[in-house]
Amino acid sequence: MASNPTFALVTIGNGSYLGSTVRDITLANALHRRGFKVVVYWMLECVPELVADGIRQRMLCYGTRYQFQRPSEFLDRMIGALLFLIPLDSRVRFAQSLPGYIDKLLVNLIRSLYETPGADRLLVKRLLKYLAVDEVSHLMMSFGSLGPLALAAKRHRPDSLEYVLTFQGDEEFANYAQRAGLLAEYREQLNEAIQGSRWPAIVVSQDYLHRIADEMNLDPERLRVVYNGIDFAESNEDPPFSILKTVFPNLREGISIVSYIGRQESEKGIDLLLYAAKLLEARRIPIQLVICGATAKGQSYQKVIVELAAHLGVVVHHAGTVSPKIRDALYTHSRCVVYPSINREPFGLVAIEAMSHGTPVLVPDYGGITEVIQQGWKRGGLTFKTWDSADLARQLEQLLTNEALHRSLAENTREIAARFSAERMADAVLEHIGIDTQEYGNDDIPLSASKRHTIEEPHHVIG
Repeated sequence: MASNPTFALVTIGNGSYLGSTVRDITLANALHRRGFKVVVYWMLECVPELVADGIRQRMLCYGTRYQFQRPSEFLDRMIGALLFLIPLDSRVRFAQSLPGYIDKLLVNLIRSLYETPGADRLLVKRLLKYLAVDEVSHLMMSFGSLGPLALAAKRHRPDSLEYVLTFQGDEEFANYAQRAGLLAEYREQLNEAIQGSRWPAIVVSQDYLHRIADEMNLDPERLRVVYNGIDFAESNEDPPFSILKTVFPNLREGISIVSYIGRQESEKGIDLLLYAAKLLEARRIPIQLVICGATAKGQSYQKVIVELAAHLGVVVHHAGTVSPKIRDALYTHSRCVVYPSINREPFGLVAIEAMSHGTPVLVPDYGGITEVIQQGWKRGGLTFKTWDSADLARQLEQLLTNEALHRSLAENTREIAARFSAERMADAVLEHIGIDTQEYGNDDIPLSASKRHTIEEPHHVIG
């Protein structure tokens, strides 16, 4: 192996996996700050503005590759590149206007990796070209489900390449494999890819380790927990309330704000929060409810939120994607941040982000998200009974009316959140793969003369 490792992170830049994308790029940026050479290979879509200066970015493949059941080189290399001349917002709106489009692409992606022995041959060939040109020694796959791609590359470069898999939402890929009639093949080849790595695969929480080991028939001895991390705000100054008025003009100071910040999809349980808000209104407990965040699978659930709020008579300050500045202001000025997911969440980045701003959180008592809000006997938030809007209302009422409880939770939030820094995540990943965390420091960072958001296309690497 190379004495100076070069890392390549393969990540799916699709909105359905925004949390995983943020995790991957946070890790890439942290490794880059240590002085490592890092490259990012995007699949389906890209979010180049997340990537630090000086990190090379390449498109491994476009979503058009998986338009049909068999991967199409023509649609990928030609049509995909042309479509990327269209602004990202327009591409996203178009994809969301086609019901089931993203799911279809992902089913076909899984089919291309698992339906026949050996992963997508031409995609492997392209990946190998990139790895050679970039002199990559360590390949990091953002999803364990992409493991066959890494294993195929390793078999071509057995002496110069190692890879590590990360599981952080792969239950959705298992569902896609089942829809394609490939669940048995998926489980078998996934285990093979895990065994083919020098290191156990990374999972993002203890609960998620047990979940995927059970659901996907994986060997728990070949899985290790490394918690995700976030970059903390550089400034200690709280953003002013007035910033929120630019997006939510009817918000008022002096009335408690309860916020949901995250993807607006059916599995996130936002309807439970609306029911709880109605129960609190009946108890004459005043709140201002804010709901905002991206969506990847179309606008249908956002419309449900609007219609349901109207039927309930609940006032909602509603928006789609908001800027980091607005998001941070919401974290700061909210009485609490609620994440009412009905899914067994692998992790909880939003909860950590909220606590890093000193704001208590309210999360389900189910899944990996519960692991991030407590340190020993200290808590940075409360849990409610999963799927139970009445208990959600009860716990929310405590956060709104019990000043002593709210104050004690708020006092713990930043200390608990500090356990999940980007630097700690980078330390844990490096230690996991046997690289000395003391050898590379922040002083080794090469300075970049300009912002590098150029995405290099597949056809830029020849032969």
